[in-house]
Amino acid sequence: MKKNCFVIAIVLFFLVMFIGSRIMRSQQVCEYQSEEFLMDTLVSISTYGTDTDLLKLATEEAFVEMRRIADLTDRFSEGDSLACNASDVSRINKMAGIEPVTVDKDVVNILKLAKEYTELTNGAFDITIGPVMDLWGFGQEKQKVPNSLEIQKVLELVDSKKIILNEDLCTAYLSQKSMSLDLGAVAKGYAVEKAVNILENQGIKSALIDAGGNIRVLGKKDNEKPWKVGIQDPRDTSSLVGILSLVDESAVTSGDYYRSIEINGRTYNHIISPKTGFPVGDNMSVTVITKDAFTADVLSTALFLMKSQQALALAEELEGIEAVLVNADQEILMTSGLIEKVVIK
Repeated sequence: MKKNCFVIAIVLFFLVMFIGSRIMRSQQVCEYQSEEFLMDTLVSISTYGTDTDLLKLATEEAFVEMRRIADLTDRFSEGDSLACNASDVSRINKMAGIEPVTVDKDVVNILKLAKEYTELTNGAFDITIGPVMDLWGFGQEKQKVPNSLEIQKVLELVDSKKIILNEDLCTAYLSQKSMSLDLGAVAKGYAVEKAVNILENQGIKSALIDAGGNIRVLGKKDNEKPWKVGIQDPRDTSSLVGILSLVDESAVTSGDYYRSIEINGRTYNHIISPKTGFPVGDNMSVTVITKDAFTADVLSTALFLMKSQQALALAEELEGIEAVLVNADQEILMTSGLIEKVVIK
């Protein structure tokens, strides 16, 4: 009898150990990562949790939402193609000066917010920059340096006040012919934030989205520590200017090194001033840190287009906004609220 009890005890012991190990494995934090090329950049989503099936499902749904925003805001689709018909921005541009276009409510929201930031920055930022970008040839096979007369002519088409929105009917209208929207400075951030909303709704507590300089973190890394995000040295891709500690925040960098074209031996960056029609050279990079990726995306471009001290003053003035600037003299400037959040290299 004692022998049988001993055997039963041994069996129960190993059974408990087996069940315990299974429970521990099921509760172990795992990472699921996926990548896609969207909005002219490689987008990576990393999610963390104990349910790998949930991580995969949530990540896939986040990418579906990002693709939807990418399709709605693609301005380079042309003609009667499926891509063009799917793009609200292409249809708005096509019907400029003709009639309003019924669009997705997310597009109305993007345009509404973008108009507000144009006003906030006194026109330093403007999404009706499309004609100027086309004149330079950004995003196209052939580029050129426009002359002053060409620039002045297309600058007459840059005016966000001529974007007419009807939120009740979900329509958008460019009131002057030949105007065109370019949402390159806003759509990516908006898509990233929509993806984060999907992850949160699926119960994901910890995630990182990296969309080519547009970083958004959800929660803490492994639910324990802040995420560490580097700010690249704009003149040395192998070095960092500093390291940020982020929790439930976004860090977006606009820099003169991200996209550029070379014409007659000279390099021109892709961030064009809506006031002058030419690339600006007061800053090498601007990184904005705030709670949501859309705001960080917009402001990183807007502040880049300003004089360094003017940009720093605006960032200090705005609630919940922090910024790191590397100016043309390679000086590092930052807002006062970053003292505890950034380590300068």
